[in-house]
Amino acid sequence: MPDNIDSTSEDFLKKQQQIYKSAYITIALLIINVVVFLISSLIFPAWYAIGAMYTEGVARDGEVYRIVTATFLHANISHLFNNMIMLGLVGAIIENYIGHGLFLFLYMLAGIVGNLLSMAYEMRTDLVRISVGASGAVMGLVGFLVVWIVINRKELVKDRYMLLRLLFLLIFVVDACFFQNGANTIAHLGGFLTGFVVGVLNIILFKNRKNMEGIA
Repeated sequence: MPDNIDSTSEDFLKKQQQIYKSAYITIALLIINVVVFLISSLIFPAWYAIGAMYTEGVARDGEVYRIVTATFLHANISHLFNNMIMLGLVGAIIENYIGHGLFLFLYMLAGIVGNLLSMAYEMRTDLVRISVGASGAVMGLVGFLVVWIVINRKELVKDRYMLLRLLFLLIFVVDACFFQNGANTIAHLGGFLTGFVVGVLNIILFKNRKNMEGIA
């Protein structure tokens, strides 16, 4: 029995290494976010004023680019760390599953939809908020993952080690995205729903039912 466990663990680690070696988009996004944070924090802090998500700037001044640029800005090192950990944990796995192009599309779409939903909510409630962060985009990846987990739940419950990994990931995601001080819950929800819809289309409608390497 121990030999079988060691062999399974070794195979899992090999799969993880291979996944991360070819996760070009995930790695590029990680680097871009870190570089932007360093520049905006140490060299050019005006980037926050220029690129943060600000509903009035988009709706009144036509600064539509803020919907995108805000996803690459982070308020502080803790904010950056939480988002990049989630991107690192989930991004490479999803990228390996759906391919580089669709992965980038999903990531950007989730971030954009999350900011648009947040903007609509702010306009409806007269709320004034300045927000930054990749959480909406990352939650899109989580939403996609949830669809896969729900579809494969009967097989997943047989592997208690994998269930523990997923439980740890779920706790981390929920805490980082919904309980952190100043979290934009609406943007996170919009990103999650976007990923969920893309997951339904990709996995169910287009029948992409293969095994998700790195998770199972």
